[in-house]
Amino acid sequence: MPDPRLGLLLALADDELILGHRHSEWTGWAPYLEEDLAFSSIGQDEIGHARLLYELAEPLAGKDPDALGLGRSPEDYRNAILCERPNGDWGYTIARQWLYDEADDVRLVSLERSSFAELAAAVKTIRLEEKYHLEHAREWFSRLAGGSVEARQRLAQGLEGALPEAMALFEAPPDEESLVADGVMPVSSEAMLGEWLGRIGRELEENSLDWVLSAHQGTGGDMVPTSSGEIEAGPTLTVPGVERRDGRWVHVGGFAGAGGRHGKHSEDFLPLWEEMTGLYRALPGATW
Repeated sequence: MPDPRLGLLLALADDELILGHRHSEWTGWAPYLEEDLAFSSIGQDEIGHARLLYELAEPLAGKDPDALGLGRSPEDYRNAILCERPNGDWGYTIARQWLYDEADDVRLVSLERSSFAELAAAVKTIRLEEKYHLEHAREWFSRLAGGSVEARQRLAQGLEGALPEAMALFEAPPDEESLVADGVMPVSSEAMLGEWLGRIGRELEENSLDWVLSAHQGTGGDMVPTSSGEIEAGPTLTVPGVERRDGRWVHVGGFAGAGGRHGKHSEDFLPLWEEMTGLYRALPGATW
């Protein structure tokens, strides 16, 4: 059986690579020159983080970082579906960045205590840059939430659309039980999901946007069809429901079906993969 650490590393790295690719698509198109530069820089950071994690995965996978990042088949990628979605409008992009970076902060904080020493060290390095990504996301969240009626509406629509897929950032990687038992993951995905929901719930309530969570109250929701191109079809992933209990938002139930952590992707992934890996496939041996 493959080392369960490989599945974790690929989930972390693929999230960063795919979202970094999406962020890079704002280059030349962002609404402000400063944001054109900001998203280009954030995208570059994310791709750099992915490479660092692929380097850790190399001895476990028997493939170099370039082959891991650009040489796998679509069904071998383990990114969450949220990361592969097109950028949409500015409201969706900011909603996704805020939800993702809050989630990434939760998991990186936990992984700093990993018994996998090389991963813990890499995470400490990654967090030096990720704190600025989170500051950027929080600043824009506050700016839109406190802005005009249209700004709030676009942010709210983005949050409503992105929230279920953001919850799937905490879909457990394969064999998580072993990872938790060995201390590679000091905190389970379920516990991290709870911490993240509590965190974003407080912020949404403070900005009178908690109705976005209320829309998913009590029951889980379907996420995406998982058949596209060569990607094998399977049960649609559903995410837990949410409820407000004792003054905070918590999840109800668990995940069902399989999503990105098990190689199941949306119809948006294959075109992204073809563009992202085209040069590598056309020129075998090309390096970053």
